[in-house]
Amino acid sequence: MPDPEADLPLATPPTQQRILELGPSDKDAEYLQQNLSALAARDGLLWLGGDEGRSLYRLQRLGEHRYGDLCEVKLKDFGLAGGKDDGESDIEGLARDGDRLWLVGSHSLRRRKPDDEAEPLRLHDRQSRNAHVLGCLQLNGEGLPVAGQRLALDPTGGGDVLTRALAADTRIAPFLTIPSKENGLDIEGIAASGERVLAGLRGPVLRGIALVLDLRVDGLNGNEPTLTMTGLHVRYLQLGGLAVRDLAVVPGSEDVLVLAGPTMTMAGPCYLYRWRNALRPRDSDSPIEVLVEEPEPLLWIRDGRPGRPGEGSDKPEGLEVQRLEGSLMAWVAYDDPTVTRRQGQGARTRLDGFVLPD
Repeated sequence: MPDPEADLPLATPPTQQRILELGPSDKDAEYLQQNLSALAARDGLLWLGGDEGRSLYRLQRLGEHRYGDLCEVKLKDFGLAGGKDDGESDIEGLARDGDRLWLVGSHSLRRRKPDDEAEPLRLHDRQSRNAHVLGCLQLNGEGLPVAGQRLALDPTGGGDVLTRALAADTRIAPFLTIPSKENGLDIEGIAASGERVLAGLRGPVLRGIALVLDLRVDGLNGNEPTLTMTGLHVRYLQLGGLAVRDLAVVPGSEDVLVLAGPTMTMAGPCYLYRWRNALRPRDSDSPIEVLVEEPEPLLWIRDGRPGRPGEGSDKPEGLEVQRLEGSLMAWVAYDDPTVTRRQGQGARTRLDGFVLPD
C-alpha cells in the first residue's frame, strides 16, 4: 500500500545549523533538550527558555556554529519568579532589545495530562502563578543579568495586570478559564523595541485569526522592580488559520518576523511571515477597532505530518533573527527534537538557520 504522505512536498531546507551543547546526558540537560521554547542571541551569547522550571539558560559561542558552557540563571534571583509552590515559569518567548532581555510566560491554564492512555482526562486544571510573568532582565556590558523588572502580579487573583486587563476584553475574556491546549489563553512569543512590547498568542485563535497583544510599558529607565502597563491594543493577523508560535524584530526596521504554527496540540505546517511596519508608532488616542493585518509569507519550514513515536517531531518553537555577512538569517529552535537533531556526544540539539529575502 503506498504511503499517503509520500507525495507531500518538502518544506524549505535550512541553509545552516548551529550545534547547542547542553552538557552531559543527565536528566536536567536532556529535559532542556526536549523542551526548548524560546531563544535570543547577541554578542556571542545565546539565551534559551524552556517549558519547565523557573530558569533561563545561557550558552557561550565556542565556534562559528557551535555554542556550549551552559549556565543556569534562576529567575527568582531577579524577582521574576516565586518559589516552587508557585509552579513552573513556562517561558515561551525571549527577545533582546539593547541591554534588556525580555521574557514572557504562557499565562495559561493547563489540564493535567493523564498518567497513562487508559486514564480519562482529568477535570482538575492547573494554573501556575509563575507563568504569569512579562518582564525583562537588565544586562551589563558583558551581557550578564544584574536586575529584573516585570509587570505586577494581580493581588486579587492568580494572574498579573496583563491578564486582569484581558479579562476586560469581551473577545478574549471567555478564553481565560479554558486550558491552553483547548484554545484557551496561551502566550507564545515576544518582540520588543523600547517601551513597545508585542506578545503573540497561540490561543485563542478566533475564526482562524491569530492575535497579538500590543503593549506599552513605563518604568524601564527607573530602579523600581515593577513596570507599569500604560497601553494595550489587540492586533489581528491573517496567518491562514495558524497561530503565533514566536516573534522577532527584524534588525534595523519596524518589521517583525512571525513564526506561525498550529494551535492547541495539533500537528500542522509552520511558516515564517514578515509583518511589515508592526512596530510603527500608533496613535494612542485612536479608537479601538478590529483591523485584520496580513503579514507577508516567506518560508514554509515544516510540513503538516506528526512526528514518529519515539523519534521526535521537531516542533518549531523559538525564533531569532540576525544579520550575518549581509544576509538576513532566521534561526529556529525545536521542541521535541528528532533523533537526527539530537545526535552527537552528550545532550545536544541543533538550530536551523534560514536565509530570508530582505
